[in-house]
Amino acid sequence: MTRYQQIILDVDDTLIDSKKTENYSIKTLFARHNWKLTPELQKAYHTWNQGLWRKLEQGEISYDELSVRTFGDFMRDHMNLEVDGRALINEYRSYFGQCHELLPGARDFLKYAKRQGYQLAVLSNGESFMQHKRLKDAGIEDMFDLIVISDETGSQKPEAAIFDYFFAKSQVAPEKTVFFGDGLKSDILGAENYGFDSIWYNHRHRKDTIGLHPLFEVDTYEEFIKLLQHDFKKTW
Repeated sequence: MTRYQQIILDVDDTLIDSKKTENYSIKTLFARHNWKLTPELQKAYHTWNQGLWRKLEQGEISYDELSVRTFGDFMRDHMNLEVDGRALINEYRSYFGQCHELLPGARDFLKYAKRQGYQLAVLSNGESFMQHKRLKDAGIEDMFDLIVISDETGSQKPEAAIFDYFFAKSQVAPEKTVFFGDGLKSDILGAENYGFDSIWYNHRHRKDTIGLHPLFEVDTYEEFIKLLQHDFKKTW
């Protein structure tokens, strides 16, 4: 019997390339409103947006507050513009939802894991409609046995409540499950706090600044396939 029966995957920057998605979405939004988007401004937006998501994951703000502040505060502070933050984030998310380019090797990994008999699942923060649409447009939605998105649950990774919700629906127990994701605080910390194993997909080559203990750290899906081939024993 294999070490695990179920693999949970994150969506943004684990399955779907978030950098390309964000780049397309912010450029489209600014172009539609005839706002000039400089490289410096785009970098400032990325930093601001990531900071808000960290506050959300740490329970410092709500998802609704994040939605309003993402562009409401950013446009006021960086462009001296008063905008309807909620309307603008909804427009931005409509562009975000149009992007579904998979990261290299993701599709091949899913096919391989499926052939090996693993249960595949998604556990993602975000909006249910948009995440399902992106997975469907990428042609991989049907490969998953279970898909759970945070807005269905009333909680966010890394909160324990979202894992409670997930495993109440899953046919596989946590001890036979491994989480594969890029997010240190959302994915790896969430799994570690809940008491099951994780693999950090560190394809952006970030530093672990919070001292977590994923089972493995890999840069590519090819390395993840090798782990499956050797029942999660690292051979390289």
